[in-house]
Amino acid sequence: MGEKSRFIRLWKLMSSKKYPTLSRWCFINVTKGFHAVKKIVLAAGGPQGVMLLAPFFSALSSAGKFLPLAILGEPLHPEIAECFGLSDPLLCSPGNRPLSLSESIASMEKRLLGAEPDLVVVFGSDTSALAAALVAAQLGLPVAAADAGLRSGEPQEQAEMNRRLIDTIADMHFVSEHSGLYNLVSEGLDEERLLFAGNLAIDSLAALMERSGALSVAGRYGSEPKKYALLLPGSQPDPALDPIISQLASVLSVIVLQPEDGGWKLEPPDGVQLIERPEPSALLALLRDSAMLLTASGEFQAEATVMNVPCLTLRERSERPSTLEIGTNTLVGMDTEAIVHQARHIQNAPANERSRSKIPEKWDGAAAGRMAEMLTHLIADN
Repeated sequence: MGEKSRFIRLWKLMSSKKYPTLSRWCFINVTKGFHAVKKIVLAAGGPQGVMLLAPFFSALSSAGKFLPLAILGEPLHPEIAECFGLSDPLLCSPGNRPLSLSESIASMEKRLLGAEPDLVVVFGSDTSALAAALVAAQLGLPVAAADAGLRSGEPQEQAEMNRRLIDTIADMHFVSEHSGLYNLVSEGLDEERLLFAGNLAIDSLAALMERSGALSVAGRYGSEPKKYALLLPGSQPDPALDPIISQLASVLSVIVLQPEDGGWKLEPPDGVQLIERPEPSALLALLRDSAMLLTASGEFQAEATVMNVPCLTLRERSERPSTLEIGTNTLVGMDTEAIVHQARHIQNAPANERSRSKIPEKWDGAAAGRMAEMLTHLIADN
C-alpha cells in the first residue's frame, strides 16, 4: 500500500466511532483549523526511552505545526538537552529515586491535566511510559506508541508486560522494525493503525556521534580501541555475572558499566574496570571502539548492529530479532562457557568476517523526520 493511501485509510479509521479517542483528535483538528499548532506530549522514563524521545522532539519542533512538551521520569542529561534542543521538560519524579506505578500515575495525571495536549506519544517500556499511556487513556486523550510491537516472548518480564499494555492502549503505533508489524497484526490490530517509521535510537546515535566526532574515550580507562569488551549488566545485575566477568577477563580486558543506582558491589578482578556511566556521546564512543558488547538488559543491541560491533546478549530471547537475523547480535544466555567461547571466536575472527553486519530497513537516522511527516499528513488529510 502506498504511503498516501495508507494515510487516507488511517485518517478514515481514526475518524470512525471504533476509536473514540482518535475521533476526538480528528474533531480537534477540524474545530481548531488546519493551521493551528497541535500540542503533543512526549512521555518517557529512563535513558532508553529518552533516547527515543529526544530526536522526535527535535523533529516536531522543526516542523512548525506542533508544540512538543516532554514529560520525563528522570532528570535529563544536559548533553541530550543541548543536542536536541529539549528545553524545559517536566519531571514526574521530585528527586532521583524511581517512582512506583501508583506514584507515576498520580504524578503523570497532574502533568497531563496541566498540559491539555492534543496527543500523547509514549516512548520506552518502563513504569513512567506505562503510567503515561494509562493516564492518557483514562483522560480520553489519543495515544501513540513509539517503537511499538517489540516482543521478547518472556511474558513474566516487567518490560514485556509494559510493552503489551502500552500497545493495547495505544490508538496509533509507530513501528521500528518488521517484527513489530508482524507481532501487532498477529495480536489483532488493524494494519492501518501501524506506521513503519524506523528506529529512533539510531537517530540519537547519529546526532550524538556527529557531535562527538572522532572522540576516543578508551584512553580515559587506560585502554585502546578494539582492545576491550564493554559489559552492560542491567539495572539489577545477576550475581551469576561475577564468574562470567572473571572468565571473560582471560580473553581480553573488560570495562563494566556501573548500574545507574550505583549499588553494585562488584570486586573487579585483574583486567576488569567498573566505571560510572559517562555522558551519552562518550558512552556511544566507548561502544563504537569496543571489540564487543555484552548486554544483560538488551540495551544498545540496535546501536551495536549499526556500528558493526559484535554483541553478546546475556539472555535467552531478544525483543529485536532484526539484530539477530542480519545484525551483530548473538544470544548466549548466562552460560559462562558459551560466552567465553563466543568471545574467543570474535577475537580470533578474520577482519572480513567481522564486517558482515547489515543495517535493518529505515535504521538510517531519519525516523523522527518520517514520524513528524506522518503526523503532518494525518492533520492535512482531515
